[in-house]
Amino acid sequence: MQIHRIVLSILLGFICTNMSAQDSLTMAEADAESYRLYREQKWSELLVYGKTAIAAKVEFPLLHMRTGFAAFTLGNYRESLKQYQIVLEQDAENLTALIYCYWNSFYLNERGLARFYAGKMSPALRTSENINYPVLSGVNLEYAYKSPDIATRGDAQYVKVGFDTELGSRLHWENAFAWFDQTIQEPLFTDVTDNMNIRINQKEFFTKLRYTASGKIQLIAGFHYLQTPFNNFSYRNVIGFGGLKYLAQHLHVQGLFQSGRIRDEAYTQFNASFTLYPKGNNNLYFITDGAIAKDPALTQTIGFRMLKNIWVEGRTTLGQYATLLTNDGLYVYNDIDLKKFRFGGSLYYVASRILTLQMHYAYDRKELYQRTGNFYNQHSITGGIQWSF
Repeated sequence: MQIHRIVLSILLGFICTNMSAQDSLTMAEADAESYRLYREQKWSELLVYGKTAIAAKVEFPLLHMRTGFAAFTLGNYRESLKQYQIVLEQDAENLTALIYCYWNSFYLNERGLARFYAGKMSPALRTSENINYPVLSGVNLEYAYKSPDIATRGDAQYVKVGFDTELGSRLHWENAFAWFDQTIQEPLFTDVTDNMNIRINQKEFFTKLRYTASGKIQLIAGFHYLQTPFNNFSYRNVIGFGGLKYLAQHLHVQGLFQSGRIRDEAYTQFNASFTLYPKGNNNLYFITDGAIAKDPALTQTIGFRMLKNIWVEGRTTLGQYATLLTNDGLYVYNDIDLKKFRFGGSLYYVASRILTLQMHYAYDRKELYQRTGNFYNQHSITGGIQWSF
């Protein structure tokens, strides 16, 4: 693979030098050479040649389409999507560009973007491409078991049931119901009845809307409701959120503002997330998520494709915080103890086109409520299953 990259770099340098040495590269020359490479199925050379010609300001729809097809064949779906998007912007009736915009988005797991392009197709074209268009697009189940190594904090369980629906080709609606159960002891809670046996049976409802405004822009809005009993106390926590996501070729940027009340106190958090895809597909990616709140935190995730249908992620969260909202407000870490450090990993197995299995592990280093220097550890194992229709 390294030798392959070196050869392509040398070839690119040669083409750039050759083009710059000429007075100008004509459209006819670019058309003839790109067609020759296309006909001979020299995809790597065609990709390099097409990108170089386009960079030299010699471009036309067929060149973009040939370059996009070469990138698609090589698995560089983000480069292919870029080329076909350019064609579609110039000619909204180009069905080939529309089809490849859909399939590139699909293989990149950008389901909202794929549905956006599917919505531009006629029913007959969707049928010919075997593209389903169900209102109920997904169902997921998740179970987590959390085990602290201290007697005053009992083992905890978390269960989530979610479903996704599509309100047209642009609007995606995600809903989830969750339950969190744990029994703790906390002698410092003198106002709590039976504070050595505090049963936390938290119930949650989460809803999120994602509107795909274009091939580059998505809008996000929703809220998370949590009812948290504390023996003779009961807290009704509500967090609303809204934000925007920009889809560049190799970099996705998202800003999300979240505000509401947690345990009868106002809480505000702003998240800035950056996802980098250096290979032009999902074989390798880096996610940096900065949470700016009363207690700021930074989460770094690295993911890669280990085998054909298996992806692995590793992540670390730095910073100490009492409360943290993650995954667009889906997960609310709001237990009473101070979180000092967190790391973990995930494994995703794509069993079929509609079925994905996942397993997660997380380690947390925590400090007992208002007891400086009194630490304990918690291990969490989570299993999940996702059906995508």
